[in-house]
Amino acid sequence: MGFHFEEEHILGGSIDNRTKGKTVITINFTNHTSSLVTLQGNPCRDLAGSLWNFRHPFAKLDAEPGEPCFFIPPLCEGSVGHISYTRKTEVPVLPIDEHYDRLFDEDKEDPPMKIAPVLDLEWFSQKFGQVEVDCQQIALELVEMAWSLGEEEAAEGAQLVKKMREEVILKSQESMAGFYEEMELIEEYVAEDPEPHGLEEQCFLIVQEFILNSADDSEEKLNLHSDLLKLQEQIAGAFIHYDGEGNFEDIPRTIKLLDGVLPFIERAATGAKSVTETTANLLEMLHMGVYALRERLAGQQES
Repeated sequence: MGFHFEEEHILGGSIDNRTKGKTVITINFTNHTSSLVTLQGNPCRDLAGSLWNFRHPFAKLDAEPGEPCFFIPPLCEGSVGHISYTRKTEVPVLPIDEHYDRLFDEDKEDPPMKIAPVLDLEWFSQKFGQVEVDCQQIALELVEMAWSLGEEEAAEGAQLVKKMREEVILKSQESMAGFYEEMELIEEYVAEDPEPHGLEEQCFLIVQEFILNSADDSEEKLNLHSDLLKLQEQIAGAFIHYDGEGNFEDIPRTIKLLDGVLPFIERAATGAKSVTETTANLLEMLHMGVYALRERLAGQQES
């Protein structure tokens, strides 16, 4: 599985490889969201060992905030792919919309082009495989240079990237073998999938609020982010017997599942207090909601 993202949705960002063996990419999107991509490995020699800022000269902020990019979430990890600014090719001079308007209008002259370096921005993630960002018009600016990558190390890195790309392509081809069968199963699941319980939605919103307003690459917040994602899975599992219409098909089992979730919420709330007060308060409210539901179901069971 792979993903290709168009640069028209990117305002700018940075590529930071000042720490050898670690590359951190920040991407600011036009819909007011951002992503922090932490990768193992180094870029190619031209970008390695340095901090670079990049920007899209024609990108503009959307009028209204949007949702985080699903394929490049606010916090994600992976391994470097081919990340370089040495390849030169013909690129549009005009904004991309104006470029294609002129290109496909027989009454207008062809849009101007120029030879310019192009940023190759590729990485590999466990969930989405190969991720590539189209960067025809994005420009780079050097901020700081900390160290340089030797030829031998660069060659070894290129071989690792090549091997990783081959493995991802092979995995993608294998997964396509049962594609149509999987699609049929997905369609059946979507048709029968009930609406989530309000507490499931509440937990989802807590995770999103943390990602948008508090998350960064500090160890404490990365650990909290991991705990919140696990909690989201636990909450979803606790409502496996919910029919989407306010009823539970197996009340005794649901009570046991909720009993297992409550301590998990308490631990997450305790851990969040030293990181972000907002998340801690929201988790305490979630705990009260889950506990109240557990008591209501217990009352129904007794009656």
